[in-house]
Amino acid sequence: MKKIIYILIGLVVFTGCDDDFAEINSNPNIGVPPPETLFTYVQKEMVTYKNEGEWYHENHQKMTWAQYLVQGKANDSDINTILPGNKYNTFYVKIMNHLTEMRLQISELSDEEQKFYQKMVAASDVLQAFFALRVTDQFGDIPYSEAAMGRKEGKLDPNYDKQEAVLMQILGELNSAIQKMDENIASNYDFSSNDIVYQGDITKWIKCANAVKLRLATRLLSQNEAKAQEIITSVVSDGRLFESNDDQFTFDLGGTYRGSPGAGFEWKGVMWSAEPIIEFMKSTTDPRLRIFYEPNGYTQETIDEFADPSTISPAVDINNDNDVLYTTADGEEILGYRFIGLPAYRNDANIGIPDYYSFVDQPNAIGPAATMLSKYNRRLIQECNFQYGGLPQPEGNYVDVMLSYSEVCLMMSEFILKGYISGDAADWYRKGTESSLRTYNMLGEKQDLIMRVANKEYPYLPISEEEISNYLTNPSLQLNGTNDLEKVFIQQFLNFYRLPEEGWILSMRTGYPKYGSSLLARSATDDPEIPFPRRIPSPEPGDLNVAKWLQANTDQGFTSPRDETPSVLNSQRLWWDKNNPTIGSGGN
Repeated sequence: MKKIIYILIGLVVFTGCDDDFAEINSNPNIGVPPPETLFTYVQKEMVTYKNEGEWYHENHQKMTWAQYLVQGKANDSDINTILPGNKYNTFYVKIMNHLTEMRLQISELSDEEQKFYQKMVAASDVLQAFFALRVTDQFGDIPYSEAAMGRKEGKLDPNYDKQEAVLMQILGELNSAIQKMDENIASNYDFSSNDIVYQGDITKWIKCANAVKLRLATRLLSQNEAKAQEIITSVVSDGRLFESNDDQFTFDLGGTYRGSPGAGFEWKGVMWSAEPIIEFMKSTTDPRLRIFYEPNGYTQETIDEFADPSTISPAVDINNDNDVLYTTADGEEILGYRFIGLPAYRNDANIGIPDYYSFVDQPNAIGPAATMLSKYNRRLIQECNFQYGGLPQPEGNYVDVMLSYSEVCLMMSEFILKGYISGDAADWYRKGTESSLRTYNMLGEKQDLIMRVANKEYPYLPISEEEISNYLTNPSLQLNGTNDLEKVFIQQFLNFYRLPEEGWILSMRTGYPKYGSSLLARSATDDPEIPFPRRIPSPEPGDLNVAKWLQANTDQGFTSPRDETPSVLNSQRLWWDKNNPTIGSGGN
């Protein structure tokens, strides 16, 4: 019962209201846990695995929109329709209101005691700013400056702040948090045991705050470039940036998982790997390929089961697509045709050819019934204890890297190439690429990415130092004055595989991957191309605040706040996105 009360504190207006609910939100005498417990609770609730809707709805959709995956038999007809998911409610019902209550409790202490808790409060400001950015990214104008005032002040109809104002308030909170953490205080509360992410390490919290500021700056580049550059130069001047993978904003709770197996993730249909990204990763011998996706079942044993190998579908080109991608621990060479992606283009000529593609997922099958198309690595995406084809439940624990060293490095490379700051773009690019390889290897090892394919057990194969070296020196990936910015964006896109929301935002703000690229090309989905949503409508708040909600939608130029038509969600853009290029145009 207490847990329910904690969740209901404040912000009832965003989830619907009745008299009892309003009473809970305005009664300051309802008991709550101590501030440090609230801090820990928020960290647990903000991790993507915890709120299944993020993968069940939001990221499932964005993985297909960004073309990390293909839905059904070449992107079924409803690929661009939406189901909003839980991020909005998570922020208001589980994050912002609990952090507000934590700060309220501390504000009622003596000045000396408030100082004692100051650095934990500052860390909480970073948590809130990080998640608030994710919310305004897709919903635009949101209640922020007056939000979470229900319980203490009885404010059940907060104003909707303009997105630009929200971004500036987030920036101010991050700057203030850094100042609070910098202050020399004689005695500080040791919140290391309450801090899942950094165990109370203030230096790392400051680096994280600066990393969030850089991510925020990318949202301003097309609307207020001068302000974006000001933020970037201030962070560089401060100098406290992520320096290694040890600084990453990482949640490692142990033994936890993201969502449910099977239909829990594939609620719109079976999901397959996408041909464009598969072919690019094969062409560059990217070791992340075996972490992102599963090999198919076309082992030599399967090929031998065919009475005539010439009857094997041309989709599995055993004669030409046979470069060695890697060698397993037991000596099996994994050749190029073991990773087959499905075209993202609905009208691909081969889609209509009978038996050209086999849409069957049979991890225990050998021969003609074996799995042909590569699926996403289910234990990386869904849950650590996914059991392939009757394998014993593997060991390992779920880890979530919410803001990576790689992302920071690749942003720095982008900013240098665009002339916002000085520095060695190639060095930041190399560090970002290497960091991504090592981060995904860490995920592979911690999540124990064992699988079964063609009735054979495949233990996780760690990325070797030789593979890292070969990838970093691959001539086709070097910054050499030709398509340098595109190469940076491609590595950022690959790095965002586990953060597909960020991958989709990258596609919106940059136009990459672009159609017709000689590197990693975006594929047309249809002819004419179909529109994909660039925003998600904010939820209706209920009677107490519906007027302000309607006004906020009108102010943003939305013809109907309830309209989820893909073309409308594509053309009626949020403030931060108004001047961004068309997806696939490679325009920024």
